[in-house]
Amino acid sequence: MPVNYSQAERQALLGALGNGRGAAIGARRLAQLLNYSTGGNQVQLRGLIKECIEIDGDLIGAATGNPAGFFIINTQAELETYLDSLENRTRSDNTRRSSLITSWNNSHPNANTTRNILTIT
Repeated sequence: MPVNYSQAERQALLGALGNGRGAAIGARRLAQLLNYSTGGNQVQLRGLIKECIEIDGDLIGAATGNPAGFFIINTQAELETYLDSLENRTRSDNTRRSSLITSWNNSHPNANTTRNILTIT
């Protein structure tokens, strides 16, 4: 994975995040603090968060409830709750993907997609 953000940007993100689920900060506010665009779905901010998790190994979680936003994971329970939400989203996306493959193949029997249905255990 290429590095797209500076160490200063990554440190600024970690400095802006609260510790624990109760200190979650919304994406729009977090983007403002980092001087990123607050429009749309904050693509730049989400890229930075992804890079911090995948390259630096930072424990950054997200929540949709109250308060919604991003936070530094402090406990095993916070980690496992976030992992469960990622798993649920993955399963939901995969169900939609499988349905699209099946629908296409059923309606185009002579031009089936070369993509296979994924099995998530």
